Amino acid sequence: PPAPATTTEQQSSSARRSKATGIRKGITPDALLDEDAPTQPRKYVTPSATSRKAVPAAFQRKRSRSAAFGEEEDQLDDLPLNPTEQDLVEQKRRQNTVAARRSRKRKLEEFQRMKDERDEERRVKEIWKTRALTMQAQLQSLG
Repeated sequence: PPAPATTTEQQSSSARRSKATGIRKGITPDALLDEDAPTQPRKYVTPSATSRKAVPAAFQRKRSRSAAFGEEEDQLDDLPLNPTEQDLVEQKRRQNTVAARRSRKRKLEEFQRMKDERDEERRVKEIWKTRALTMQAQLQSLG
C-alpha cells in the first residue's frame, strides 16, 4: 500500500487542483449582455437539446385544467398550441432568458466583490505582519 500523504503533499495537491466556481475567468459584469439586449428567435431545425418539451409544464397544466374530466384531458394534450398560447410560451422563455442574464450578472458582481474583499484582507494582513515583525525587532534590540 502507498504511504499516506503528508500534510504538505495534501496542501500542494489541493492547491494545484482548481475548484469549479461556475465563473469564467476574465469576464466582468460589464462584458455580459444587458437585460435590454434582444433575445434570439428560436428557429430550430431539430429539437433543442436544452429545452426538449414543446410546451413548458406550467402551460401544459393550464391546458389540461380546461378539460372537465379524464378522457378529454388526454385528447387536449395531443393538440398543437394555438397562436396565443405559442406567444405566451415565447414570452415566458424570453422572461426566463432575461432572468438568467440578471442572475449571471449578480453572481459575477458578488464574486468580484468577494475577490476584492479577499485582496484587501490580504493587504491588511501584510501590513500588520510587517508591524509585528518591526515591534519584535525593536523588543529584541532593547533586550
